[in-house]
Order: sequence, then C-alpha cells, then structure tokens
Amino acid sequence: MAGETGESIRPRREYVPWDDLPVERETVLGIGTVLPVVVLYALIAVLPIAFAFWASLHEINTLNPEWEWIGLENYSEVMEIASFWGSLWRGVVYMVGSTLIQLAVGLWMALVLNRISRGQRLLTAVVFTAYLIPTIIVSLVALRVFDPAGGVFQMIGAEWLGLWGGNEAPFGARKWAMPLLILVGSWKFSVFVTIFTLAQLRAIPDRFYEAAKVCGANRWQMFRDITLPRITGIILVVVLLRSIFMFNKFDIIWQLTEGGPGNATTTLPVLAYKTVYTDQAYGLANAIAIVMFLFLLASAILYFKLFNPSEEVETTT
Repeated sequence: MAGETGESIRPRREYVPWDDLPVERETVLGIGTVLPVVVLYALIAVLPIAFAFWASLHEINTLNPEWEWIGLENYSEVMEIASFWGSLWRGVVYMVGSTLIQLAVGLWMALVLNRISRGQRLLTAVVFTAYLIPTIIVSLVALRVFDPAGGVFQMIGAEWLGLWGGNEAPFGARKWAMPLLILVGSWKFSVFVTIFTLAQLRAIPDRFYEAAKVCGANRWQMFRDITLPRITGIILVVVLLRSIFMFNKFDIIWQLTEGGPGNATTTLPVLAYKTVYTDQAYGLANAIAIVMFLFLLASAILYFKLFNPSEEVETTT
C-alpha cells in the first residue's frame, strides 16, 4: 500500500521531443546551436562566392543578361588585360600604405589613451567617434579641405609647402592622388586598430608594471618586455584584417577620385565596377572578383604560415 502510495505521489517526468530521437539531448542542442551560424555563413559567404564563380564562366552583358557558357575564357582575358596588373599593384600599394599608417597611428592612440587617468572614458569616446562617421561624410570633407577654391589643406600644401599649384586639385594630380587617398582613409580607419589594441592593453595586470618598477625598469624596458609581447598577437590579427579590408576598399576611392586621374587610383574593386558599368561585361567582372578572392586567400594562408596570429593570441592572453 505504501509502495503504491509512493508511486502515486512521485512526480512524472514530462515528455520532451528528443526522447524518441536516436541521438542524445546534448547532440541535438549542439546541432541547434551551430546550425544557424552555418546557414548564415552559407548565405553571406558561400553562396555569393559560388554565384560569382558560376557567373564568371559565362559571357554576360550587363544590359542584356543572357548567360552564354564560355568556360575559363574570362580568366584568360583577365590575365591579358593591361590594366589588371596595374590595378593589382595599386591595390597592394594602397593596402600596404594604409595598413602601416593605421597601425602606427592606432597603436600610438591606444598607448596614449591607456596611460591617461583622468577623463579617459570621455577621450576614448571622442576618439572612437571618428570610426562612426559615415565614409561619404569623410569624403565630402576631404574634397572640401583640398578644394582649389579656398580649401584649408589646399592652401597649406600649395602656398606654405609648395607641393602643388594653387589652382591644382591634388586629388586630380597623378602624383598626389594615391598618397592623399591613403592619408584620408587612414584617418578614419586607424581607430579600428585603437579599439582592439586598447582592449588588450587594459587586460594586462598592473602588478606586472609595479614589479618592473621595483626592479628599476624604465618605460622603454617595460614596453619592450611587458607590453609588446602581450599585444603582438592582437597586432598580427589587426594587420591581417586591415589588409583585407583596405585591399577590398571601394567606396572612399570612388567617392574621392573615381579611380582617376586616368588609372592612377584604379584598384581591382574599381576595375571590376568599371568593367560592369562601363564595359558592360558582367561575367568578366565576376572573374576579376574571383581572382581577387583567390589572391587574398593565398595571401592570408601565407600570412598564417609565417606569423600564426591565432597562436600568438592564445599564448599572450
């Protein structure tokens, strides 16, 4: 009787859907957690790349999108385009120049902000605001300050430094268009380096520096032996990300120069855009895009083999 009573008052286990499945509950939860990420990655990365590759195997006129299969002919044509190799080289110049300046300026700003004790949050917010400014606003301001009709930097460069003529638009000069593009882009995107580096700097325990002071270390020795080893990993990651972003950069280049004067600032993204809307060759433009992707993929693999930033991050945090 007691046993029957005990069984009658024992709470029943609620039925859950995975009780009838041939897999464990943890497996179902794991698949449910990962599946949305896989689907999202496929939608934003895999499918666009697959579509671009498929389109690159066809001859497609932009205004009359009838697909005609031509195989790898677009790729052979890409290698024969005289402007392709020049655009690739200019893209590398823009990438390297922008990344180096952004690294130097961003690292310097992070070190300064990390040492400020009073008003640190306010100054950090002000610095980070530059990254939030839309690129079109940055471009319009740059065009205004370098305007031959009274631009501030135009007057400094022409009258004070004598770098160009008073009536000459520097963004229209082959000599200055690319350097100015690099400087304008670096002003906006240096904060990206600051954000990552500053987070890593604030993760370094203060006791490390206090022990170094007790041992008589100066500022340079503390930076060399404590700070630098612990931010090397994040610097390597940031350099990789900024290099990829700047090589693919299109908006600020098009807004400031449209790839000119001539082809002085035409990089591969600008060349692909012109191929679509000027030459009306949609399939050829996709072939250029795929070549860009393969170039970046090969460069990233080589970078990981040489520096292995992921391992650096793990060992320094």
